[in-house]
Amino acid sequence: MSNERYFDPAVAYAQIEREREAEEKKKKRRTLWQIIKYAICTASAGLIEFITFTILTETPILSSIADETVWFFTENNMAWFVATAIALFLSIVWNFTINRKFTFKSAGNVPRAMTLAFLFYVPFFPFKLWFNSYMPTHLGVDPLLIEIITMLLNGVLEFCWQKFVIYRKEQDTAPAKHEIGTIGEFGEIATEQPEVTASDLLQLMEAGVDITADDKTLKKELKALNKEANS
Repeated sequence: MSNERYFDPAVAYAQIEREREAEEKKKKRRTLWQIIKYAICTASAGLIEFITFTILTETPILSSIADETVWFFTENNMAWFVATAIALFLSIVWNFTINRKFTFKSAGNVPRAMTLAFLFYVPFFPFKLWFNSYMPTHLGVDPLLIEIITMLLNGVLEFCWQKFVIYRKEQDTAPAKHEIGTIGEFGEIATEQPEVTASDLLQLMEAGVDITADDKTLKKELKALNKEANS
């Protein structure tokens, strides 16, 4: 009896389609979960900013300069400006650290990511100073409402900045910490990732490679095929 085996490419294509659909669903769940986690992390950063600002404005040093003003794109109260700058700095550091670790799970270059995080505020901080000063003073809008609007704009724009600029190619690059067999963050059971995917198997079959070999052999064959295709 011949040991030759035959494989139906339709089976491989069906598996690829199932993997694609599952990946699309997981991607949507991941994005939604990212937004939820980002909102929670940003809320905590906003709380830190508010508490820091409140404490600083009550300190004797800043109270002594409460009547002085400073010009930075617009005229600002000196004590308010210093307290805002310090509170915002602490908020940025906290927001960056916790979102990098828990929301986007990045293992990329930290100095680069931190630099990009602060670059976001190069235009936004002056806008915030102007907006929070101009709207209540000249249009009579409630300062609390203006602050809420500013924080919402900050949250939405910074999420887009982090997701599509800072971590565009670095999301989920940190190694997973849960053990195989435990429940993952999306409710899935953690398993070992297959070394050779259905797409790889289809490529090997089309090249006439016996896919019943072990994964180590298949990976070598796949590497050779890719090298040949790129040469």
